[in-house]
Amino acid sequence: MRLLLLVVTLGLSFMALARGLNPVGILNEAEDYLTVNPANSMVLLENIEAPEELPDNLFIRWHLIMMRASVPTNQMTRLLDSLEATFTKQSSPFFKANITTILSALGIFLRRERYYNDAQTSLDCSHKYAENDRQRLTLTNSMALVAREQGAHSKARNLYARARILAEQMQLLPVLAMIENNLGSMALDQGNINEAERLFRQALSDYQEIDKRSGKISAGINLLFVFLIKEQLVNYQRLVEPTSKLTAIFPNKSKQAMLLWLNARFEQLQGNEPDEKRKLALKVAYEDLQSDKLKAQVHRYLAGKLDIDVSLPSAPVRQSFEAHWFDAVKKCNWE
Repeated sequence: MRLLLLVVTLGLSFMALARGLNPVGILNEAEDYLTVNPANSMVLLENIEAPEELPDNLFIRWHLIMMRASVPTNQMTRLLDSLEATFTKQSSPFFKANITTILSALGIFLRRERYYNDAQTSLDCSHKYAENDRQRLTLTNSMALVAREQGAHSKARNLYARARILAEQMQLLPVLAMIENNLGSMALDQGNINEAERLFRQALSDYQEIDKRSGKISAGINLLFVFLIKEQLVNYQRLVEPTSKLTAIFPNKSKQAMLLWLNARFEQLQGNEPDEKRKLALKVAYEDLQSDKLKAQVHRYLAGKLDIDVSLPSAPVRQSFEAHWFDAVKKCNWE
């Protein structure tokens, strides 16, 4: 697997060299990879030396692509670095033209880092500057995720219902798949296993149709989780190989950690109890899971059966995000 990653990295580097390290060409190529494999987008971006020396529009575009690649790969440090860099160019017309995308990425970062009120502030401001229904749909999905993380399931469902109607009208399959996958996770939160399975199956089918790798991984892992809860080992065996292959070359520690837990439970159902070494590895992997909701699901459905003592996440504590540039987000005035 390391050899495969090396070959991919070298191949992308040679592609960059073949274009004579033309920044615009590299940015175009990195953007093209976002849907198929955002990890490759990062590799391509790193072929541009000293992006801070680029003109403002290319500098901001470099960081916008890095933000979009950081979200599905769950690289929050990189996401924050790019956000901070971008906010140094607030007066740039290109910054203002992309304010919706920038604030949307900020909202995702703040949600994943448990700054829920600040996440809502950022998403509300982003929505103010949204220019089309697709942007509004994406923001509505993010707002629903914030509500879910805070346990406001009724609010989240209302937001998803509104988004789903619009996505169906506009025939936006990627957005529908995202909504179905997130609704499936909410169903799992509430113990509605059959409903979760139905939604995850539909999300996986949609992601396969549009060939979105991060979506196939997310919906695939969620469906594997349901199969283990229902102890449907044949279904698990059919899906685990393609999902594992995709996850292995996708630098998302949370997804890889979840697969570790799932495979341990699968082996247990086949009669192989985890030894102490594996239990320790699972405890470490538990801390890599990207959200409190996911940890709560693993705690509820897997940890007890595997006899692994991990702590249930505590209730979210209100905390405020501190950054000098965040005051501008609170004011939300980029006219």
